[in-house]
Amino acid sequence: MKRNVYFLDVSNSPFAKIRLVPMNRVVVRDGFWRLRLETLVDKTLLTQYEFLEKTGRIDNFRVASGKKKGSYQGLWFNDSDVYKWVEASSYALIHKWSNDLYEKLLEVVREIIDAQEDDGYINTYVTINKRERWVNLAWSHELYSGGHMIQAAVAFERVFERDELLNTARRFADLLTKTFGFEEGKLKTSDGHPEIESALIELYRETRDKNYLDLAKFFIDIRGRGLVAQTTKETVFGLMHSPLHLLDHQPIRLMNDFAGSHAVRTLYFFAGATDLYLETGETELWVALKRLWRKYLRKIYITGGAGSRYDGEAFGEDYELPNERAYSETCASVAGVLWAVRMFLASGEAGYVDILEKILYNSALAGISLDGIRYFYVNPLADYFGNHERQLWFDTACCPTNIIRLLSYVPGMIYAVSKSEPKIWVNLFVASDAEIDLPGGKVVLSLDTAYPWGGDVSIRIRSVDVEEFSLMIRVPKWATETKIKIGEEIYEARAGDYFELRRRWGINDLVKISIPMRPRLVSSHPWIESNWGRVAISRGPLIYCLEEIDNKEFDIRDLVIVPNEINLRDRFEPNTLNGVVIIEGEGYLLNTSEIEEIAKEEIYFINDCYTKDPRKLLGKKVVFRAIPYYAWNNRGRNKMSVWIKTLPSINI
Repeated sequence: MKRNVYFLDVSNSPFAKIRLVPMNRVVVRDGFWRLRLETLVDKTLLTQYEFLEKTGRIDNFRVASGKKKGSYQGLWFNDSDVYKWVEASSYALIHKWSNDLYEKLLEVVREIIDAQEDDGYINTYVTINKRERWVNLAWSHELYSGGHMIQAAVAFERVFERDELLNTARRFADLLTKTFGFEEGKLKTSDGHPEIESALIELYRETRDKNYLDLAKFFIDIRGRGLVAQTTKETVFGLMHSPLHLLDHQPIRLMNDFAGSHAVRTLYFFAGATDLYLETGETELWVALKRLWRKYLRKIYITGGAGSRYDGEAFGEDYELPNERAYSETCASVAGVLWAVRMFLASGEAGYVDILEKILYNSALAGISLDGIRYFYVNPLADYFGNHERQLWFDTACCPTNIIRLLSYVPGMIYAVSKSEPKIWVNLFVASDAEIDLPGGKVVLSLDTAYPWGGDVSIRIRSVDVEEFSLMIRVPKWATETKIKIGEEIYEARAGDYFELRRRWGINDLVKISIPMRPRLVSSHPWIESNWGRVAISRGPLIYCLEEIDNKEFDIRDLVIVPNEINLRDRFEPNTLNGVVIIEGEGYLLNTSEIEEIAKEEIYFINDCYTKDPRKLLGKKVVFRAIPYYAWNNRGRNKMSVWIKTLPSINI
C-alpha cells in the first residue's frame, strides 16, 4: 500500500498545527492493542457481519435496489450500522489482512452502490417505504446515515484505492448541495442527529470540492435557531422532540451550556465544528469550542464517559454525575475521542490527548468484551444489584458498530507530526514501529513498552534522514515524577504537557522514559454528590473497580477504607481477564450492629452514635481486590462499583 491512509486527514487543512501519522505507516506490536486489532479482524467484524445479515440490515439494500422482494426490516436508521461496519472493516484490514473479511466487504459495498437512486439519494427506509424525503429530518436520520456512508466511502477509497463507493458518496453529496442552503428555494434545516458535518468536510479533504465544505458550514450555521427541531411531521420518543435535546437551542458561537442535550449528537456536532475551524480558522468558532470544552470537562465521568442522564441519553448539569444511573453511552465515548483528537490537531495541547487516553482505556474499552463479541450500550460506574450484562447485539446497534470504528483508528492516533516544524509527537504509549515523514526526510522509530501495565517506555531511532528534529513526548497529567533519559542526560518532565527533546539524532539513539506506575486514590469535586465521602483507585491511565466475583466474602456496598491504612499493592496476573494488573488493598466492613434491629422495620432513624464516634462504623477488617474498569462484566453478572466509601484518617 503506497498511499498514506488517514482516518482524519488534515494534511492540507490550513489551521491544523499538527497532522496524524498515517495508520498504514504504524505497525502495532504490543500485546494489549495487538490482541484487540487481531480480534477485531478475526472475530468482531465477522460476527457483526452475521448480525447485519441476520437482522435484515444488508437485505434492506437488496430490497431497495430491486434485487430482492420484501419489506424494510428494523429501525429507520439501520443503514448507518452497515456503513460503520464498512468503514471499520476497511481500516482494520490495514492492521491484519483477511481474505474472508475482504470478500464480505466487497459484497456489502456492491449492495450499497446498487441501492442508490438515480438522482443520488440513498436511504433504504425511505426508498422501500416510499416515504417523502427530508420532511422529518428531526428524526429521520437521513443525513446522519448519509454521513456515515460518506465516511465509509472515504475509508474504502483511501485503503483500497477504489473509487466506486466514493462516486456513490459524491452523487449523494452533490444532491445535498442542490437541496440545502441559505439560497432561495433550498431547505434551511439540518438533521436532528449531527454527523453529516464531519463527513462532508472529510469528503472535501479527499476531493478538494469546496461545495462540500460550504455545505458543512451551512449545516453548522443553521443549527441553534430551532429550525432543525421543527423539521418533523411526527412525534418520536415523546418530549425528546425539543431543540435542547437536538442541540438546536442556541448557535454554537453563542452557546454556553448543553445540559439536557443528547450526548452523542452534541459531541459529533462539536467534532464537526472543530473540523470546520481546521479549514477556516474562524476565531469566533475556536473561542466557542474552547469554552464548550471547558464545560465538557465538568460533565464527564472519571472514566471519560459522557451523558449522565437516562432521560434523553443526555448531558446533565455541571457535576451532575450519578454512578449507578450513569448512561455514559459507548457511542458518546467514541464521539468524545473524535472531538478530542481534532482539538489536539488544532492546538497541540496535551490536555486534549489526556482526555482521549482516559476515554480510550476506560469508558470506550468497557463498551466491548474481551472476546470481542459482546457489548455494553450504557456504561454505569456502579451496579449494586448485578443487573447489567453485555449483549451480543442490540436492536439499536449504534454502539457495537461504533466501537469497531474507534478500535480501527487506534494505530492512527499514536504519533503525529507538526505541520510547519520537524517535530514528532508521541501521543500514546503503544509498542509499535513507525515510518514518519518530516520536512527533509524520513524517520523510522520503534517504541517498546508494557503500557498500560508498566511505565517504562523506550524509543529507538532505527533510521533517520533528517538533520535535526524534536521528539515531543506526552507526559500524562497523572504522571508526576516522570523522568526522560538519553545517553547520560536525565530530565525531569512536567506532567500534563509535552516534553520536547530536540537534537541531531543518530541511528540507534535511545530515549528512555520512566513513568511511575503505582496505585493511587482519586477524589472528586465535592459538588459531585454521588462521590461525596468516596474515593476511586487509578493506576496509570486505568480506572479500577471492585467486582463481586473477586470479593465474595462481603457485599461491596459494606466496604469502607481509611486512606492511610489502605496499603495498596499491585501485581500482574497473566491468567486473569486476558492478563491484567490487579490491585489489592485493606479496608473495613461497615459495622451495622447498632442499627440492625431498627433497620428491620425502618431505614431512617435518629441515632447519633456514629457522628459522635465514627470509629463505630468500622467492623471486620478485610482485603479487597480491584480490576481495571474496562474489564468488568466479562465473567457474568455481578455487583460492581468504581467509587468506595471512606472514613477520613483524621477521625481514627
